[in-house]
Amino acid sequence: MNFVVIISDTLRWDHLGASGNKWIHTPNLDKLAAQSLVFDRAYTGSFPTIPHRTDVMTGRWVYPYRGWTTLPKDEIILSQTLSDAGYTTMLIADTPHLMRDGHCFDRGFTAWKWNRGQESDRSITDLVPFEPPCDDAKTRNPRLMKQYHWRWRARHWRTERDTHTARTFQDAADWIELNHKHERFFLYVDTFDPHEPWDPPQHYVDLYDPGYAGQRLDHPPYDFIDRIGATPNEVKHARALYAGEVTLLDTWLGRLMEKLEYCGKLDDTVVIFHSDHGFNIGDHGRFGKTQYRKEQLDWPFFEEVSHVPLMIRAPLGPRGRRSHFLAQGVDLMPTILDLAGVATPPTVRGVSLAPVLVGDGAPKRSVAITTHELNATSDYCATLCSSITNGVWTLHYRGNETAWELFNVAEDPGQKRNLARSRRDVAQRLHRQHLAQLRHAGVREEVVALRSRLP
Repeated sequence: MNFVVIISDTLRWDHLGASGNKWIHTPNLDKLAAQSLVFDRAYTGSFPTIPHRTDVMTGRWVYPYRGWTTLPKDEIILSQTLSDAGYTTMLIADTPHLMRDGHCFDRGFTAWKWNRGQESDRSITDLVPFEPPCDDAKTRNPRLMKQYHWRWRARHWRTERDTHTARTFQDAADWIELNHKHERFFLYVDTFDPHEPWDPPQHYVDLYDPGYAGQRLDHPPYDFIDRIGATPNEVKHARALYAGEVTLLDTWLGRLMEKLEYCGKLDDTVVIFHSDHGFNIGDHGRFGKTQYRKEQLDWPFFEEVSHVPLMIRAPLGPRGRRSHFLAQGVDLMPTILDLAGVATPPTVRGVSLAPVLVGDGAPKRSVAITTHELNATSDYCATLCSSITNGVWTLHYRGNETAWELFNVAEDPGQKRNLARSRRDVAQRLHRQHLAQLRHAGVREEVVALRSRLP
């Protein structure tokens, strides 16, 4: 069995036609969903980008041990396990964090390729003229954007084929063409889009907000809208830029799927599509997935951020079926190893989804937790917001003696009606399950004690 795993950074679950969105253009992802088992209640675990991918590569939640760190050399990882089992393994990515600054996510792969130039990747010194799309006050890290990404874009982009998304998926399709005769292969494609900066070709933007002539907030600060000073039209256009990125991603993912079909590999290849987290694009009055200033670290993980796509197309698996299992990134490693017939290391804490694919029932998980690192015995862990969900109810919990919120996300997906007072019984049940999950994941007891009471 071969494997193609695609992780798209910052893709919201609700921005797919297959998730019920009536206005987004995602025909290729919708087609893939129609051929897959779709996990409608998949949630990110360790947050954000690098912790999530560490969950995926190790098969265990890393929030009890570390946050945004290099992939540890002493961890048993998916790529090395498959390489040791005789797989030809390849990583193709434009997500800069995987390789830059020694993060070492190329470890264990037979070969790897990094498409340079995304966001603040230190990839260019050329003195190329460019026009910033908006005021510095409406840009996150404007100095770095001017020094790198916007300059790279002006230097290298002429047509859609020059975008990072296009180059990464075309590289993946070319790799399939040149490598599909390997006895067994594992291809991991990691695309940064639709992570900001949102700069798809204009014809994609015109699908969603044609004729706009104002400032383009393509890399907004992670902050409240009123503090940024963004106008309603600017926020509307930012949503259009993001949607354009999603459709660009969809177009080029379609090229990869076509190549798999043309090379005759769909009958013996498992295709997994997933994302690490979403993004607030004006939702709840804010831009961003979180706010890194210490006083804002209690931003809740709303559905727009924590709820992520996950679909698995297996040769003999179900087509267009939906699962309500609370899947998380830690489940990918045991699932892939199970389907590959490779023993799962004892360090893995996720569960294999293979039984769901073959109709042998579903594993058990009572709640999914989305959280920053929980590896300290300080006020940081005592007040840090985590989100605990069973797919119907979500508790935003910040530690002992700190305010909390409760939402019925099935009836109120926008999480606008806080039911903390009227449904404390639900909150207490979720809190108990939260504590059990923290212990299962390996959080130290002194840290659990900081989160052991519901005020």
